[in-house]
Amino acid sequence: MFKLVPQHFPGETATVTGLVGAMDGLGGFFPPLLLGLCRDRLGVVWPGFVLLAATAVAVAAVNRRVFLARQEGAERALPPALLRAAQALRAGAWATLWTGLLAAAIVVGSRNLAHFDPALVVYTFATLFAAWGVAYHYHVWMTKPPTRLYWRRGWELARRRGIFATAAALLPLAWSHLGAQTFIRRRSALRGWMYLLLSWGCLLAVAITFPLVFGWIHFGSRGQDQMTYVAYLFGFPVGAFRIRTVFSWLLFHGLDVAAVLVLAGIALSLLRRLRDRGARAVEEFGRDLFPLILLFAISVTGLALTASTLWLAGRYYAFLSLVHAITVVAALLFLPFGKFFHIFQRPAQLGVQLYHREGDAGEGARCPRCGERFASRMHVEDLAAVLRELDFDYRLDGGTGSGAATWQELCPACKRRTLAAAQLGIRTMRTMQPPTEVPARGQAART
Repeated sequence: MFKLVPQHFPGETATVTGLVGAMDGLGGFFPPLLLGLCRDRLGVVWPGFVLLAATAVAVAAVNRRVFLARQEGAERALPPALLRAAQALRAGAWATLWTGLLAAAIVVGSRNLAHFDPALVVYTFATLFAAWGVAYHYHVWMTKPPTRLYWRRGWELARRRGIFATAAALLPLAWSHLGAQTFIRRRSALRGWMYLLLSWGCLLAVAITFPLVFGWIHFGSRGQDQMTYVAYLFGFPVGAFRIRTVFSWLLFHGLDVAAVLVLAGIALSLLRRLRDRGARAVEEFGRDLFPLILLFAISVTGLALTASTLWLAGRYYAFLSLVHAITVVAALLFLPFGKFFHIFQRPAQLGVQLYHREGDAGEGARCPRCGERFASRMHVEDLAAVLRELDFDYRLDGGTGSGAATWQELCPACKRRTLAAAQLGIRTMRTMQPPTEVPARGQAART
């Protein structure tokens, strides 16, 4: 902290150093008294840590608004290589922070690992690695100028609309874009059912697997009644149920149900690729087939574990569990870098839809050449700002006769006409040029 003072306050180093020292003394004096007061008056110390965490969040918000904004503005003047290195370093710091919070949540949620199953530790470390990769990739994706603009505009629109109006607009979008996948079904019924089965099968597996792996959920019998199980969430009882019932069977075989849904989605995906020549023409092994192979291997080995338990008296269980663990870990390692990453990008689509609706309801952008409304004024202005930030110059001179200052102000039809006119002008200029002098035969041979 003392090292950073001269960098940010070169003219007030002595004053700011004194303030930092005073805050340092206050930080060493006040929190222990607060924790002792909580323990003496309340009998627990966690409210003191909650207040410390709230203070840290407030300070982080001030730091983000004051210092990081200034630092990011200075970074834009750096060479591209140094700018990418700074962005990668910041993304790594954020990824480490979120991974550390997840690890702390595992320890706290499992009551200091009291309900943590050591046999699942390989899944836990693979999940932590996947969390780091997803957070890193997501932060890098969010720093891209188009994504960053959508993100900022989305929050601005949410604050302008209000929390209730925003929730009323986003809930139907969440159902159509995340829950029912109706927007995909409009393109093709086969494709819609494929996405629906794959998405809900994977979500069901995630909702069951991760809480069990982290020790957030565990089961125990109710006293001497061995036929009644109690479900515990973060160590607190949340419900009881009788075993050997339909409900208990579905609960204990939830992963098998998820595997069947995923396998049905994979079958529809392969059927689509056999029937759709367009899908076959653009498919890639690493992007399209390898994720399906991972999901198929996880589902089949998971069902094989159940079959070994129910019908084979546990034979081959050790081998199948090892193969299943390898496939799951491979999928977790592949998660941040492959096609599965769009699972985390999809919720951001809700903000984009909100942006489009706001733009359609607002002032429209009219083409200065034909006068037609072709997009929202907000979208055209934001697009021009992003292109300038990316150092793309699409300004037009007066020779086009369009009356537009930038290329983005023209509608698509007028853009095509302008390109056609420019190409025709170039062809006309070439045909009007005088013919070049034909060299003599000997000179042509020497040439």
